[in-house]
Amino acid sequence: MSARSSDDARVTEMYRVIWETRERIRELNLTKSAFVSDESAQGRMNADGIFMCVFRVAEEADNMSNQAKRTYSDIPWKAIHGMRNIFAHDYGRLDRSIAWSAVTEDFPKLEAFCRRYAADRGLKL
Repeated sequence: MSARSSDDARVTEMYRVIWETRERIRELNLTKSAFVSDESAQGRMNADGIFMCVFRVAEEADNMSNQAKRTYSDIPWKAIHGMRNIFAHDYGRLDRSIAWSAVTEDFPKLEAFCRRYAADRGLKL
C-alpha cells in the first residue's frame, strides 16, 4: 500500500519515479532488445530495477482517490490496477516486454497526467 497520504504526494512521487526510471535507462544504456533478452546477472538486476520502478508508479497511481480518478477519467486506472496486482501478487508472470512498453509508452502519458494535475492545483513537481 502507498505510504503517501494525499493525491498531491502520490502525483509528486509518480513524477519523481518516472524521472528516476528515465535516468536508470539512460545510465544503463538500456535498449528494448537488451532489456528484454539479457539473462546475465546484470541483465536480471537491470530488469528488477525497472520492474520496481513500474511497480512503484502503479502503486501510487492505484491509490489515487476516487475523486481524482473520476476527474482524470482519461487515465486507464483499471489497467494500472491490474498491472499493480501482477507486480505485487503474481510476479512470476512479469514480462520484460510489457514492462518496457510501460516505461516507454505509458510513463510519458502518466508524466503528462502528473503535469496536468500539478498545474490544476498549483503544485510544484
